[in-house]
Amino acid sequence: MFAYRTYKQNGPQPIWIPLPIHRQLSDEKRDEIIKNLKTKLAAPEILIKVSKDVGLVKKWHLASDEEGARQIGERLFVKAGEADTPLGKVPSINIGLNGKVKESLVSGEIMMRLINDVWKILGIDPPPTKGP
Repeated sequence: MFAYRTYKQNGPQPIWIPLPIHRQLSDEKRDEIIKNLKTKLAAPEILIKVSKDVGLVKKWHLASDEEGARQIGERLFVKAGEADTPLGKVPSINIGLNGKVKESLVSGEIMMRLINDVWKILGIDPPPTKGP
């Protein structure tokens, strides 16, 4: 049972946030946006700040925030996809992290922190948050 549980906990579990885009946006423009987002999100200064904000040094037992930034950079992906909306499936840009099942909570925290930078890069006001 221990071996099976360990095997399951080390299975892949990517976490991503889909950003729906307009259906009539050309593939070239979408690919340009994806490339721009990937380049800007992978900037070391952004990833170091994310690592500090999430506390990766402590959570992943790393030597420094620079190592945390490197880990995030290796796992980060930005790619085209589809998102389910009330109007049906629409094209989207998926921004996410590759990780393991046992790291899913931390990966979720990283994604919630990274999405703030995505809004800034795109020049969009973030959606209102729920709760107090």
